[in-house]
Amino acid sequence: MILPDASPLKPFLLQRRDQLAKAKVRRSLGQIQGKVGDMPMTRGFQGALAASFKANGAPGIIAELKGGSPFDPSFRTMVPYKALAEDFEAVGAAALSVAVERQAFRGSYSDLATVRDAVDIPLLAQDIIFDLYQILEARLAGADAVVLSAALLGPQLAEFRERAASVAMDALVQVHTPQEVEAALAAGADFICATNRNIHTFELKPGTCEELIPLIPATRALVVAEGGLGTAADRERLGAAGAKALLIGTALMKDADPAGVLEQVLGIETEAAD
Repeated sequence: MILPDASPLKPFLLQRRDQLAKAKVRRSLGQIQGKVGDMPMTRGFQGALAASFKANGAPGIIAELKGGSPFDPSFRTMVPYKALAEDFEAVGAAALSVAVERQAFRGSYSDLATVRDAVDIPLLAQDIIFDLYQILEARLAGADAVVLSAALLGPQLAEFRERAASVAMDALVQVHTPQEVEAALAAGADFICATNRNIHTFELKPGTCEELIPLIPATRALVVAEGGLGTAADRERLGAAGAKALLIGTALMKDADPAGVLEQVLGIETEAAD
């Protein structure tokens, strides 16, 4: 794991490490592997996004459910997971992302399991992954995909991708620089998330996605864009750049009407007015 000493991510990772230590006491790696072996097949997160793009000719939306964010300390909310997940699915989200980290994102694997029971579309477990155990935790809770940070995992990225694949999960590899794009492709990534957010500084740099997406051959990877996105204009602009999907979280969750924001991003209200 690559983590600069001054990284604001450090306290969250220390908390997450403590949570994992307790989880491993409750359920060993061998026990969780055995339970994962009995799980039903995953629902194909990457495939669902590809199908959505093919059907609509525009990026599909991964709508994220979370109660907070380490990037925006002022953001704290109670999340009606079941009802909101059902609303997002009904409006037209191609997939959902559910925060499972307790301290920073105010989520849990219990929340993910609640959403899994409520919807039929695929789920992404949104976590800060640095331990292979977390991949199995996500699979056991019902996730179809996980996020892997190229900046955080460094040379371990290929190993973590392979572990996800071994339990039939898609690995969305997050990149923020051209060097990370190269590392992701070298690790065999065929599902890449270009993000405007620097995970080591928390800085949001608009336009990064547009800079990175052309560096990712469309024949080698399906590309998702994220980081400060939340409008129909974002969807149109990044679709033109080559993104096949957008992950939108804070813009939805900070609004009093999250499903209404999703409708606007998808252009549903405009179509209805026409």
